[in-house]
Amino acid sequence: MASRSHTFRITHPANYARTVFIEKLQAAGVKVKAPAVAVNPVQLLPAKNSYAPDTRVALLKGLPYSEDAKFILKVSYNIGADTSLLLYGLTQQADNMNSALVAESKNLEINYGIPASGHHFIDGSGGGDTTATNAEVTQMLIDMSKRAAFPQYFAALPILGVDGSLASVTGFTSDRTLAPAKGQIHAKTGTYAMGNASGLVLKGQAFGGYVNAKSGKKLVYELVVNDVPIQNIPDILQVFQDEGTISAILWRDN
Repeated sequence: MASRSHTFRITHPANYARTVFIEKLQAAGVKVKAPAVAVNPVQLLPAKNSYAPDTRVALLKGLPYSEDAKFILKVSYNIGADTSLLLYGLTQQADNMNSALVAESKNLEINYGIPASGHHFIDGSGGGDTTATNAEVTQMLIDMSKRAAFPQYFAALPILGVDGSLASVTGFTSDRTLAPAKGQIHAKTGTYAMGNASGLVLKGQAFGGYVNAKSGKKLVYELVVNDVPIQNIPDILQVFQDEGTISAILWRDN
C-alpha cells in the first residue's frame, strides 16, 4: 500500500511546543494535569532572565546550523530564513525583527565590507520590497567562498537539475552541449511577483551562486530578471527554465 505524507504549517509554535512537551512527558510516564492541546499560558512564565544558571536541569541541543541552512536554502523556506535572522539578533541583544535587521546591517558592513546604502532588507527571507545591488550580492558570494564555513554553505545551495528549487530546471539538457552542466551549478533562487492595474508582474526572479565551469574555472555569478508581465505560475516556471539555460551557457562558455 502506498504511503501518503502531509505537510502542516505551525502557525503558533509556542502552543505546538507545549503540546509536544506534554506528550513526551506522558510517554515517559509522567502524570500531567494540564490538557495536551491548549493555548500556551505565557502569562504564567517567570520574567525574562530570571533563572539562575545553576538551576538548569536540562539543555536542548539542536542540529548543527548547517542542517537548518540546507533546508532553508534548498527549498527557499522563508519562515526558516526569518527565524534565522531573529536567532542571530538574539546573539546581538536584539529581540525583534527591526533590531535584528539593524544588527545584520552592521555585521554586513563591518565583517563583509557591504555598506547599508546598497541594500534594503525588510525581513530575513528577502520578501516584499527587499533590494540589493548586483555588486553587493556577488561581493557576498565571493567573500563566502573564502570562509571556513564555505563547504557547508556550498552544499546547502540548490543544484541545477538535481535538487531543491532547481531540481525541475532541466530544459537546458535538451541541448547536448549544455546537458553536462547538470550538477555543476549551485545557486539560490529568489522570486517576487505582484499584481498591478495591468495584471501580474514578476518583479524579480534571480539565481545567485557558483558555477564549476567546463574549463575548470570557479565562477561567482548572479542572474536577475525584472519586471516581466506574466499570466500565471507556468510563466514563472518558464523564466526558471530560461535562467537555467543561461546558467548552463555560462558553464559551457567560460
